[in-house]
Amino acid sequence: MKLANETPASLSRIRAFAVLFAVMLMFATFANAQAPQLSLADLLIGLRSKKVSLPEKNAILTEAVRQRGVTFAMTPEIEKELETTGATQELIDAIRQKIAAAKASSTPAVVKPVATPVPTPTPTPPPDFSFYQARADQSAGRGEFSAALNDYNKSLELKADNPVAYMNRGKAHYNLKSYELSVKDFDKAVELNPKDSVAYFNRGVSYEKLGDRKKAMADYQKAVDLDAENTVAKTELKRLKDVEVAEAAAEAARNAPPEFVNMGNLTSANAVKMVTPVYSVVAQRSQVEGRVTVEVEVDSNGDVTSAKATTGHQMLRTAAEDAAKRSKFKPATFNNKPIKGKGTIIYNFSLKAPVRED
Repeated sequence: MKLANETPASLSRIRAFAVLFAVMLMFATFANAQAPQLSLADLLIGLRSKKVSLPEKNAILTEAVRQRGVTFAMTPEIEKELETTGATQELIDAIRQKIAAAKASSTPAVVKPVATPVPTPTPTPPPDFSFYQARADQSAGRGEFSAALNDYNKSLELKADNPVAYMNRGKAHYNLKSYELSVKDFDKAVELNPKDSVAYFNRGVSYEKLGDRKKAMADYQKAVDLDAENTVAKTELKRLKDVEVAEAAAEAARNAPPEFVNMGNLTSANAVKMVTPVYSVVAQRSQVEGRVTVEVEVDSNGDVTSAKATTGHQMLRTAAEDAAKRSKFKPATFNNKPIKGKGTIIYNFSLKAPVRED
């Protein structure tokens, strides 16, 4: 699962940026001022703007690149990300040309040494929060998450109350599989900006990696509550709810009582009332004797609801079935609750001794 890259709470600022971007570009051109170079984030935000059409955005950004240049190096991954976001070939070519021009201008020309006065060097200001943050973003864009992490740490030393920095550092920890650390950074991002739907979503993703499904579901739900358009959070929340329902159904099936419990051979030991079969005179005069096996079904009260002789002489079976139906047993149990049962009763018809159950 991928972490979300754009904060829904900042969508209004992104939309406003698209309109202001064109105005600022024209002002910088007419005023002949030296505008700062464009970062990869600037281009992606501009391409995602909803205020103008995609061709217009590409035209504005292409002119901006030609006027101002860019701060990043073009890699296959960055080029693919730009194309996926909507960059045209003209915009990508403009970026390549500015990068090539910047490299060419940085190559020192061979000149004859001329004695010139040595100027007093101007002190270079120390790197600030924005410097480390931008460099970290560039490293993360190239997949160099350890380098990005070092710069995010430095940026937060300079500005410890920036929720975006915590968000980005949390994503770096996530990509380095340090899920507990990513949760801590997303915690801080939520604390500093409690209305950020994406911060909750990203923390939910990390919780899921840690195996804490309940916390992940809570964060996905919070993300949806804050932004009803967060379709990714909706999808992940539904997925986990479906998993819970399926597991609950499987658990219920495992714990569901069977229709019948096998009670085995039923004797007077587990009988409430054991009725002895009537040994018919006809059977005795016919010298018919032997064992009769009767299969019975017993309800949850212990009453015999069905009795069927399966072995034994035909002249003895009816008497055995009648005796079984009039008997009563202690009900079978499942999880300490009465339940239906099945068992067998064996009656022994003997001319030398009274009929008995075996």
